[in-house]
Amino acid sequence: MGIPIVWQPGLEGGKALWLSDAGRPHMLLLVVDSSESRNTVDRWAAQADSVPEFLEMLHLEGLIDLDRYQTLVRQHDPLYAAACAMLACLPHRRVGERIDDPPRELHPLIERMTQALEPFVPEPIARAIIADALGTYWVSWIGRREDLDHDVNAARQALNEVLTGASAGVRILQPGDLTLTPEAVRAMIGYVLETHPQGEI
Repeated sequence: MGIPIVWQPGLEGGKALWLSDAGRPHMLLLVVDSSESRNTVDRWAAQADSVPEFLEMLHLEGLIDLDRYQTLVRQHDPLYAAACAMLACLPHRRVGERIDDPPRELHPLIERMTQALEPFVPEPIARAIIADALGTYWVSWIGRREDLDHDVNAARQALNEVLTGASAGVRILQPGDLTLTPEAVRAMIGYVLETHPQGEI
């Protein structure tokens, strides 16, 4: 795919890297002072399939620190940043593995994911649906909120469609069949916000 970037003169002889929109710089990413760093950036810009992936590669290459990476992702795509914040609450991303005591182990995870969503999703009902859907899909378990079952199931279905391509119900999974991705979780968050833009259920 490739990511559109623009290099411009930076401070003290360095080169400033910008994301571009229609050939015009619109978001400053970093300033580099070596041709080696610039070559690394150009290589990842040509290979990356998305801006979040490109930013992650810049972070892994040591060109931006974690705080800068998180700030840039949030500026570029708040829903992707929200998905990453939720996934960071899980001990792993594999779907369908059993846990010994789902109510005791899963409910605190769902609560942490709900809190992680606060900077990105202002509506508490939407946060509850999203966190419940992700947590229960992750371990194939029932939700905490019976009053939100319909909405949680619809969100789980949206997540399932992205991960599996299935559109007729949530597939029965074997442990390790699927791995949650930020892109899939982002799509599910977007679905919930689109169907309940004001948190109206």
